[in-house]
Amino acid sequence: MSAVMGRYKPGDAVRVDDRAVAGHCRAPWYLRGQEGVVVEVLGNFRDPERLAYLRPGLPRQILYKVRFEQASIWPNYIGASSDALEADITENWLHASDTAKRGAQAL
Repeated sequence: MSAVMGRYKPGDAVRVDDRAVAGHCRAPWYLRGQEGVVVEVLGNFRDPERLAYLRPGLPRQILYKVRFEQASIWPNYIGASSDALEADITENWLHASDTAKRGAQAL
């Protein structure tokens, strides 16, 4: 099986789009607008948001496992600073994070 090529690779800083949607979507509301780090590229799959409405799920989407710091998601989080949440998020919901953009401009 050939490697899946997506826009992002493990270690890339990303931000989940914070757009509002009506109906079924696969980006949890509490992660919208949050920054995380790509942990793994999971593969190329039919779009679950289209499949939910009995459509063919095309175009296919690259699916990523993204890690988020719990304290950045929940304002009053009292757990360990190393606590993280991982979520599978399709590429159409991800953007390069503002942090990553600032780092690239500094080079």
